[in-house]
Amino acid sequence: MMHRTIRLTAAVLLVASMGFALSADAADRPTVTKYLERALDDASYPHRDADGRLAVWVYFRDKGLDGPSLAAALNRAEDDLSDRAARRRAKMTTVKGARLVDATDLPLHRPYLDAVSATGARLRRESRWLNAASFGATPAEIDDIARLPQVAKVDLVNMFRRDEVPVRPEDVASREARNAELQATGADRWDLAYGGTLAELEQINVPPLHDEGITGAGVLIGMLDTGFRTTHVALAPVTVIASWDFVNDDGDVDNQPGDPSNANDHGTKTMSTIMGYAPGAHVGPAFGAQVVLAKTEDVSQEVPIEEDNWVAGIEWLDTYGIDVATSSLGYIDWYVFSDLDGNTAACTIAADLAVGKGIVVCNSAGNERGTIWDHIITPADGDSVIAAGAVTSSGSYAYFSSPGPSYDGRIKPDVCALGSGNHVVSSTDDTSYTSASGTSFSGPLTAGVATLVLSRVPTLTPMQVRDAMRETASQAATPDNDYGWGILDAHAAAHYYGAGIAHDPLADTEDTIGPYLATCTITDRVALDPTALKLFWNVDGGGWNETTLADLGGDAYEAALPGQPAGSDVAYYLSAGDELGIVTTLPLGAPGEAFAFHVGPDITDPVVSHQPLGDQPLLTWPAAVTVNASDNLGIASVTVMFDQDGIPQPDFPLVHQGGDLYAADFPVPAEQVQLDDVFTYSVRVTDTAAVPNEVVLGPYSFAIIDALGVALLIDDTAAKGEEPKLGEDKKPLPPHTGAHKALPGDIDRWLTDAGYVLTAVDAAALQASDFDNMQFVVLSCGDNTSPVADANLRTLLGGWVGGGGKLLVEGGEVGYDAESSPGYPDFAADVLHVSDWRSDSAGDLQTADGMAGHPLLNLPHAIPSVLAIAYSGYGDEDAMDPTPDAYVVLEPASYAGAGGVIVYDDNPAPQSAQVVNFCFNAAALTDTTAARRLVENAAAFLMADEGEATASISGSVSSISGDVAFLIEGAAVSAGPGLETLTDEYGYFILDGLYAGTYRIVVSKADFTTVTEFVEVGEGQAVYRDYWLQATWTAEYYQGTPVDIPDNAPAGITSTITVTDDGAISAVTVPIDVTHTWIGDLIVELTSPEGTTVRLHDRSGSSSDDILGTYGVTLPVDGPGELLDFVGESPFGDWTLFVSDNVGSDTGTLNGWGLYITLPEPVTAVGDGMPRVTRLLGNAPNPFNPRTVIAFELSSAQAPLLAIFDLRGREVRRLLDGRALPAGR
Repeated sequence: MMHRTIRLTAAVLLVASMGFALSADAADRPTVTKYLERALDDASYPHRDADGRLAVWVYFRDKGLDGPSLAAALNRAEDDLSDRAARRRAKMTTVKGARLVDATDLPLHRPYLDAVSATGARLRRESRWLNAASFGATPAEIDDIARLPQVAKVDLVNMFRRDEVPVRPEDVASREARNAELQATGADRWDLAYGGTLAELEQINVPPLHDEGITGAGVLIGMLDTGFRTTHVALAPVTVIASWDFVNDDGDVDNQPGDPSNANDHGTKTMSTIMGYAPGAHVGPAFGAQVVLAKTEDVSQEVPIEEDNWVAGIEWLDTYGIDVATSSLGYIDWYVFSDLDGNTAACTIAADLAVGKGIVVCNSAGNERGTIWDHIITPADGDSVIAAGAVTSSGSYAYFSSPGPSYDGRIKPDVCALGSGNHVVSSTDDTSYTSASGTSFSGPLTAGVATLVLSRVPTLTPMQVRDAMRETASQAATPDNDYGWGILDAHAAAHYYGAGIAHDPLADTEDTIGPYLATCTITDRVALDPTALKLFWNVDGGGWNETTLADLGGDAYEAALPGQPAGSDVAYYLSAGDELGIVTTLPLGAPGEAFAFHVGPDITDPVVSHQPLGDQPLLTWPAAVTVNASDNLGIASVTVMFDQDGIPQPDFPLVHQGGDLYAADFPVPAEQVQLDDVFTYSVRVTDTAAVPNEVVLGPYSFAIIDALGVALLIDDTAAKGEEPKLGEDKKPLPPHTGAHKALPGDIDRWLTDAGYVLTAVDAAALQASDFDNMQFVVLSCGDNTSPVADANLRTLLGGWVGGGGKLLVEGGEVGYDAESSPGYPDFAADVLHVSDWRSDSAGDLQTADGMAGHPLLNLPHAIPSVLAIAYSGYGDEDAMDPTPDAYVVLEPASYAGAGGVIVYDDNPAPQSAQVVNFCFNAAALTDTTAARRLVENAAAFLMADEGEATASISGSVSSISGDVAFLIEGAAVSAGPGLETLTDEYGYFILDGLYAGTYRIVVSKADFTTVTEFVEVGEGQAVYRDYWLQATWTAEYYQGTPVDIPDNAPAGITSTITVTDDGAISAVTVPIDVTHTWIGDLIVELTSPEGTTVRLHDRSGSSSDDILGTYGVTLPVDGPGELLDFVGESPFGDWTLFVSDNVGSDTGTLNGWGLYITLPEPVTAVGDGMPRVTRLLGNAPNPFNPRTVIAFELSSAQAPLLAIFDLRGREVRRLLDGRALPAGR
């Protein structure tokens, strides 16, 4: 049979179930449907054209053919089928050789169309499948059309309005968190790096199929949507077979002049969801498939989707032989729920007809849950259509996902996939990514799974594909109208039908005698057909021979290929059939694809690759040699031959690491290697041939060099799409002016010249192995306005820092993107150690209070006290608040206390730290010499020796009840984050493994006072401390007089609470109630009677509403200062709360605030005024002052000893030496 190429016309095709009585009997009067009658009667019907025309379907009674003319037309239609369409339709026939077309494939009868046009109606679209055409017609023309004898029915063309789902930050954060969790627990378990789509693809179990090589290859997808931007880096690899714009009737489906800017938005995002491919950033489930694109939606209209375009689109897609169709329509105007019966809407009828022609049709269930509609949409109501519901990353159904059932009671949706915060490409440029929500995105994921099912078993019918997907989903045993049959399991669905065959391909051989044994394992859900288990083989491209596989038991099978003469090329494939008549092959594309091996003497050299070693730092010796080697027969050995300073050394073998990788370290001890030594080496690889083939690479040479450190430089400066960003004044910040500025190349050169060894890698290509043997990492983002967008990058850096690795971060937008938008909260808190974004363009950098002597500003270079920034856009600078466990070294001039340079250390040793965060683009510093020196200082600071963690602080915690002193079990003793312990049952504690430094010791227990003290320890020193806690009570005060907060008034307002209680403060918490519409405007400070001020709120929270909670309990203290600063002070007197609004347009009210002050119960004196116990009290002021008072109490007359010791335990001065003293203080 000849198949002719199909010519594209503006009249295109769709789906309907109809009977053709091929007579022109017009005895019955044609009718206008109730929907059209209602639209005609309603003057407010919104979808009339400006001239009063309505879009209507005109259904005809027949195709104007019968007898021989009908048979001839069917023959022509079958001849016109494309090869792909013919093969696909053949799956749907039960009789071999049966006709592949029917009357629905025949063109409309032209005289019928002319008769309708003669009424004045204007032709829009033709549908072969429905035997209908759409027209624009006036009410009078509709009346004339209805009276034509060849017209069976006149109906309204449906208009659809898709309810777009807003992307909620919490949905994106949830998907990102799940993605990060999966990355952290071993993203490298899959062959592909999925980047931002890992979570959504693991949720539906796609990656195992990709690892099996099932990627959608061989399947053709048809998409009906808005326009498509196919130039995006993740879509450019996709093969587009054809495209057509049904809105503008041309072949360009991307944005064109005059199109709305978002005309290609939805289609681009859904296309990336099903088949995007940019490893490391974004991978869709069916990236190996090909696609035909139909632009059927006009987003310039209020109701963008016209049913006749959709019908025309799917009929056109059929002509190319598509296997899977995917779309998402929306709410139907002018219909009621009873019409969602699978047999009413034209697009539903067309969709079911497409299924009857062998096309798997997947459609979004809709975003109507909780709306006035609250049902599924068309054509998801079709009984043969796979309706896709949406779930969140946690597996709960999404709040918008339309519930079932259909009107006639069928369970809908069919299955579910992620539709909440999905990772998609951006339609605004060719490199960016963003997030999207809606069943519009669970739909393409569902279609992607259908594609994978067909890719493995191409002979399946659409209903078998649907059954495979439903019966393997998460709640197949108990389907319902929220989830349908449940969340998809792509791997199980793809293996539901058809035997699974596992086989290690035969390699080339020098054996000419044979036989060549091909063994495999075959498994299936149903019984295998022993007669259909075959091995097919040929020699030198000849005809195929077949051999039945022998059953070895335990799912193992074997077949023997006879020996072949030398020089023969043998091809073969395996085939397995089951009792359902379904046959699968291995390879999947057989016989077009087959395994092959060569017989005869092997003269093929091994394939070898090796990256020669550069000069090696003595600091990191021994150097590792890695080689990738493969061979058609196999690798026998990989050997390194080398000399040191010209003296030959013993060869050493590389060890097979799996796959093609071989590796080993140079076997020379570090003590036998010196600076300036030169190593020269070669790599020899031999195969297993009878006469081995050998490849030698080299010689290569490298020298042993001195190095201050070895670092990985990650370049994340690639410019990406810029999203709008609001400044502190709530106005959009300016975009970049001039060229982008970034300096990863300069950082590489500066640190290399300074004596460091750097390895540079692009962020998009980063792998876990890149961190091996690194002493610190530099992340350079420059002025990139979408930094750290790669989930893999964030995960790897999180693992590096979490494992104690040292990091320098540089970039003017990193803090904002991590902490605020799009928001990567774990990365912000645990890697960058930032808690809030304060501002952009925050001014020049200046030395923070108390930091003039910090090593970062002095070693090895003195850094100017002010560093000017040339701000040219919002990628150049952020003012960020540090987390409580970090501190500021350089601050922006306009935001004292905020971070320009933030330092985090996982221990208090002052010589070094773990993370240095430059909250600016270093290329924006006007003084390039200072920029270079600051980078060098940061590297030196990270690499500085902290000494050994050999110091300790130990002691006891006691209290008194009545006249009895006792040790306290379970008291909390902290020396900082990660340095906490509890006293044991005897009241003793020890904090060991400490570096030299000064620690703030905080001792506390519920219902007792809190004691704080700064303790300095030297390396190896053991310091002992005794602490006394007293029982406490809480004084509560509240000021409930409301005070208005004036807008944009930095002078602010104050409110006072007078405290009449006294004692040494043990703790303070501050309940507060502030109503305000933009809390990022506010500063809130609390000042004690002794003058200590703590900033509770420092313009954090951005556009959030209201401050309601308790500082110290439910609200974090922004600082400067912390509530512990009040401990030890007297509370007696006036406490002042200051509140100011610092930007215009938002106002609020201080509704009330309070103080909960924890104070000690008095315990010192008994009735006679004498102390109950003997104890040493505190010093005032501390002993470093010229004069100090040391107080103590004696419970009875005694002769005490009192002396002062230094940190090493040496006595400095004895103050009392056994002189008798009476009881008292």
